[in-house]
Amino acid sequence: MSEFEITSMNVAVHTKAIGQAFTTLAAPIISAKALLDAHGEETAKKMLDLEPKEDLVRAGEVVIGTYNGLVCRLVIEPESGSWMGDNLTHEPIKGITIQNMEVNGQKLKVEA
Repeated sequence: MSEFEITSMNVAVHTKAIGQAFTTLAAPIISAKALLDAHGEETAKKMLDLEPKEDLVRAGEVVIGTYNGLVCRLVIEPESGSWMGDNLTHEPIKGITIQNMEVNGQKLKVEA
């Protein structure tokens, strides 16, 4: 058992902001994957106006919250295998807010 026990914590998840960031990142990744699956890499690159040596975008991430040197990210990447190429990024958002935290019965000042 840990020396520290979180006895209470209020967490707000800002679903609209997270959903918007996810859509911005996922749309080009899903489009590239669908074109790749349907037409092959060479044709998919032509359809997306990429140069033959350019890679299709396969991953992306956005910071959805930070607190005291810790970071929480939403990451989109292939389920298996590895990928090379562009990693889309989105401006950090306030997708998660933590307030009114108690550890071992003592209230902490938390603004995250």
